[in-house]
Amino acid sequence: MKAVILAAGRGENLLPYTEKEQKEAIQVSGKAVVRYVVEGLWKAGIREFVVVVNDKGKQIEDALDGIDASMEFIRQVTPGISGAIRDGMERVDDYFVLAFGDIIAPDNFYSELIGRYNESGRPVLSTVPVYEGLDTYGLVKLNERLHIVKEGSTLALAGAYVLPKGEFSEFLDYLESIADRAAYFIWSGPWVDVGFPEDLLSAIENLLNRKDSFISNRATISSTAIIGKNVVIEEGAIVEDYAILKGPAYIGKNAYVGSFSLIRDYSSIEEGAVIGAYCEVAHSLIGRRAVIGSKSYITHSVIGTEARIGASAVTISYPAALKRKGERKFGALISPGGELSHGSLVGPAFRK
Repeated sequence: MKAVILAAGRGENLLPYTEKEQKEAIQVSGKAVVRYVVEGLWKAGIREFVVVVNDKGKQIEDALDGIDASMEFIRQVTPGISGAIRDGMERVDDYFVLAFGDIIAPDNFYSELIGRYNESGRPVLSTVPVYEGLDTYGLVKLNERLHIVKEGSTLALAGAYVLPKGEFSEFLDYLESIADRAAYFIWSGPWVDVGFPEDLLSAIENLLNRKDSFISNRATISSTAIIGKNVVIEEGAIVEDYAILKGPAYIGKNAYVGSFSLIRDYSSIEEGAVIGAYCEVAHSLIGRRAVIGSKSYITHSVIGTEARIGASAVTISYPAALKRKGERKFGALISPGGELSHGSLVGPAFRK
């Protein structure tokens, strides 16, 4: 059975960040978002993938490089989500997995999906409980059968399905047409739909809560540095004198943490990123090869790939008007290659 992965959206709610970097290619705790989806399905037994991409498709190809599976990348030609699904469906024969490439969930989310299909031989829909601020693609109501509705339900479609090949104009209408013979499951575990900047921070929490402490023997760590619990340090990373890493935290390959800096509370420092001396980074995603100048304070922020933050910069995170329920803090969203000058004071919910 093949899987069709959708990775062609514009990421409008993450603009201007997604003008340069495809949403599904954003790296969180060492891997691109879409790679978590594909690896989850691979572990569930799927070995053939059709990945629907846009003009940033090379970023998705790079993100999935090295996976031992058949990968076919196709450019979306039919507009909209329904169009992307139809484009992908042309490459399958019968039953197939459909997965949105911007979902962060544990591997057993996908194994349960495939397991339900293997047990029933029927179409399978995954659902999650609705929460305030969930920008869902379709709701599900249960009575004598499944119904796809636009409002009035406490369950939402969860972005992963096993479906028969068919013809349709609108995907939700297609789901409604097969709902009377479909199986389903309600997923109540960790699950993040990456649509807004704050979702990337939720993804870090989701992922780091599932990681055990790990320190590579190829990392260079000063004898005076303090490493707390639930910290991952990858090979080639350098942690300088008197730096403090308070977990959960992730330090990627070849990343650098300067002297006397504090990295804490669900921060993810991606591959090759540089944190200058005397910095504090909390609840933040620091992208690949980004540079944070000395004496900066970065909190509840997303700093893009190869961005440059000048020394003594500060992000203010509260109060921020955000989409997701319970989220009141967000500092800055700095696009890939973006810059903040020395001494900048920005936020809350600043975008550049």
